[in-house]
Amino acid sequence: MRRSLIVLAGVVLMAGLLLAGGCAKKTPLNKDQKVYAGKWVAGDGTFIHIYYDGSADVETANTHIQGGAVTFSGGSVKVSLFGIKKEYKITRPPHGEDGEWTMELDGVTYKKSE
Repeated sequence: MRRSLIVLAGVVLMAGLLLAGGCAKKTPLNKDQKVYAGKWVAGDGTFIHIYYDGSADVETANTHIQGGAVTFSGGSVKVSLFGIKKEYKITRPPHGEDGEWTMELDGVTYKKSE
């Protein structure tokens, strides 16, 4: 019985380490991508927060990702974590306008709040 508990604890520990390792595969933003860093909030309160270290948080009506990996490819930005992903088409990259930074993802305007 005691041995079974030790083996079970070892399996749980290894699974936890493997899952934690999946979070570590982030690539820091390159020079061109750094303009995307920050918290971007849409009018309905949904947001994407992109960090310089290549991680991101996303909050939408049906998706919540915290600490996911962000990747830029072919005019889109994707945030993923353990098989959960949210991908946006960049319809207008970040730009300054009237002292405010905005960008459009999937046709929705996001304003930089941080």
